[in-house]
Amino acid sequence: MVRTKTRIVLLSIPLLITFTTLGFITLFSSNYMTVSDLSRYSAPVKVSVIGNVTKGSVRYHDGILSFILTDGKQDVFVRYRGILQLDNSTSLARVTVIGIYYPDENVIDAQNILFKCPSKQEIEGYKYRFNKTST
Repeated sequence: MVRTKTRIVLLSIPLLITFTTLGFITLFSSNYMTVSDLSRYSAPVKVSVIGNVTKGSVRYHDGILSFILTDGKQDVFVRYRGILQLDNSTSLARVTVIGIYYPDENVIDAQNILFKCPSKQEIEGYKYRFNKTST
């Protein structure tokens, strides 16, 4: 009887360690990165970067919005083709830029720019859909 309990405890310890490790990895992993995280790339790659718009860096030219995104340690130049409400008065606005990062130029060609935390947008979108269908 004592051998059976000991065997169960010994077999359950590796399972407990495995599940705890997987839980921590899932909890602390994120698909979003900071501007400083971009330094690990040496080839073009699709990224989702969170940072602040640098004050005075916003420019519009020939239908292209450009600005500098920073995390306070490093900067990256962002280009976006399209219309977006972003101006120099929104300095230090927190945005998420999704696009292709070109490390040789230190540029992100943005496909999408989000102004809120994506999880908050999903919650607000759900609330909007729920309220719209319930009325």
